[in-house]
Amino acid sequence: MTMAAPLNRRTHAPHALLVAAALLSVGHGPAAAAQAGPPVSFHFNPRDVPRYDAVVVSVCGLEFADLKQAILDRLFQHDTRQMAAAASRLNESRLGASVPSTTNNAYLEEALTGMLATAGKHDLVVPLPWDRNVANTDAAEADFMAWLPRIYAATSAAHKPLYVVGHSWGTVMMHHVLVSLAARGSAVRVDRFITLGSPLVPSDALIKLFDGLELPPQDFGVQSAKPANVAAWINFWGARDIFSNTIPAAGAEHRVDDAAAAFNARLGLALLAPGRKAQAAKDLVTLDDFSLWHASYYAGYDQYFPSIQARLNLDIPDEIVTPDAF
Repeated sequence: MTMAAPLNRRTHAPHALLVAAALLSVGHGPAAAAQAGPPVSFHFNPRDVPRYDAVVVSVCGLEFADLKQAILDRLFQHDTRQMAAAASRLNESRLGASVPSTTNNAYLEEALTGMLATAGKHDLVVPLPWDRNVANTDAAEADFMAWLPRIYAATSAAHKPLYVVGHSWGTVMMHHVLVSLAARGSAVRVDRFITLGSPLVPSDALIKLFDGLELPPQDFGVQSAKPANVAAWINFWGARDIFSNTIPAAGAEHRVDDAAAAFNARLGLALLAPGRKAQAAKDLVTLDDFSLWHASYYAGYDQYFPSIQARLNLDIPDEIVTPDAF
């Protein structure tokens, strides 16, 4: 694949261009046509803030099928021919079909509320709601830019820390919002920016999947630079979640799928046993299903592998995300 400039992190651009380049999304180009939907209501009472130890803002991502399309559009910048070829590669991989449904637009808020309660934290979770229609990304970000200063004003007045947590496409949206607020001179300051399964930086596995397809020149280092109004950036990713990656600008990185390596080795041995070969091949597909890992940050990972009669049960939300993020 021709990679003349896509991952060149040494490219510099004027500040205004950095803000414009921070998000190359479906919602930011001519290929998208925003779909009218019911107005989204934002419920936040500043008087609640003093009763809590911190305020945790949450932003959900997309349905998995929509996320795949959004990432392809971001990578190939509306080149329909290349995007169609890339989509075919994703579909042929046989991965990404097992993801738990996230049709609930409050899934991250509910997960965080449970995680914090389990850890004995007394924090207020404030969701930034949107309809999770990728064509309405611009409209949702405009809402977020209006709402986040209101939340910050309340936390600042009460001397409480402000955390922003995004999952998947929600991390891309919030990164753009924070960069844009900083560029406008907003007073908003975020103590911790917590990204779960963020596609801000394309993974090597994803790039390799598109070998032979030419990506437009892009500087993902610039696009994922740390927002000036963020004190600490904590990123959670998984090597088997190819829609996530390490982010050089983040101050701390936590990989969630280390425990899968031992299961990969055991399944590899099972492939050599004639009586277990077919099932082991299916189990390896399940182990590498990036849709399951992409949901694991808030849903955990629990799969049984018949070929080796073993279960991989990881409480990622409570044992990795909460201790390292909060």
